[in-house]
Amino acid sequence: MKRRLRLFLWCAAAVAFVLGGILQFADRFLPQQTLTDETAVHFIDVGQGDSALLLSGGQAVLIDAGTAESGAAVVRYLEDLGVTRLYAAVATHPHADHIGGMAQVLDTFPVEHFYMGPETQNTTSFSDLLDALQAQGIQPTIPAPGDTLAFDSGATLTFLGPADDVPDGNLNDRSLITLFQADEQKVLLMGDAESAAEQSLLAHYPSLRCDVLKVGHHGGATSSSLSFLQTIQPSVAVISCGVDNDYGHPDPQTLQNLSLAGVSDVRITAECGTVIFPLHPPSSSKENAA
Repeated sequence: MKRRLRLFLWCAAAVAFVLGGILQFADRFLPQQTLTDETAVHFIDVGQGDSALLLSGGQAVLIDAGTAESGAAVVRYLEDLGVTRLYAAVATHPHADHIGGMAQVLDTFPVEHFYMGPETQNTTSFSDLLDALQAQGIQPTIPAPGDTLAFDSGATLTFLGPADDVPDGNLNDRSLITLFQADEQKVLLMGDAESAAEQSLLAHYPSLRCDVLKVGHHGGATSSSLSFLQTIQPSVAVISCGVDNDYGHPDPQTLQNLSLAGVSDVRITAECGTVIFPLHPPSSSKENAA
């Protein structure tokens, strides 16, 4: 029995060695997809979850990674675009439908910056995320409202919330809220933020506007109040949710609020799959000098 086990382990090691050589050869000599310099936001279809990829100037930032079951799909999507490393990754809050796939992402791509809130949760998904951060030697940053990550292209990702006045009893309301801006175009990503977080956001940023809104909490009725939508005035709204999900997302009230706020372009990943929005690239310094 021991001889058979040793033979099995030897064979397995030999196969792993050969496969490793093949993969190294493929990485070095086969043509690889090159990450575009264009600026765009990809709202990746991860079913009942959230994942958005920000691209600008050859740099990539991932905000959430769906469930653990969708982690492989997120990794494959990034690889197909030519992503080999992440400028940053953001875990908006510790619910499994947002961070479940993040451990697999961290195991696959080097990450320069990692942002998350101080909230914790006693779940497998959150434990796996912490293990992956530790294994990769990544020290997470807890951003404060107003903190900004600048892309080399001039695009920016600014953390707008949650502020200290948002109650900590609801993890959804403690979602990291971010604003991605390229040139004059703005994309507001709400995580799972609900009405309390919306009210806080408007109190601190009363003149906040956006062109594209990633609707909070998958289009649930506790988010996207009419007053909030009328204030920020998006032209396009994206709702990330699963087909025939158990929560009834998006809620009819949310869709009605979007309509009453004048948002006629509503994209729902359950209906149209991954949603991609190209943005105008920021003007280069040479163009500004001219």
